[in-house]
Amino acid sequence: MGKKVLYFITSEDITGVELAMEHSDEDDVTILLLQNAVFFANKSNKAVSQALNQNKTVTACKEHVDIRGLSNFISDKIKLVTADGVIELIFENDSIINF
Repeated sequence: MGKKVLYFITSEDITGVELAMEHSDEDDVTILLLQNAVFFANKSNKAVSQALNQNKTVTACKEHVDIRGLSNFISDKIKLVTADGVIELIFENDSIINF
């Protein structure tokens, strides 16, 4: 079995999402979109859709989505987490990669 990896993505650079997709299926990969990276959670983002199709877990910080007025544009496949949920993700994973 692989390791649990959390990608902490805060910028508007899609590179973190692309690197997360390079992991093998053995690894349990979660992509966490924070700050302006929540814009990637929109329904038409191809990279995020591809990550979801590869069985990567994609989450976004609910507060950051709400502040930016994006609630109606977020894909149903993306799990929204609160600040407490972000902390839980940090402790659930073996490693964190920050972008």
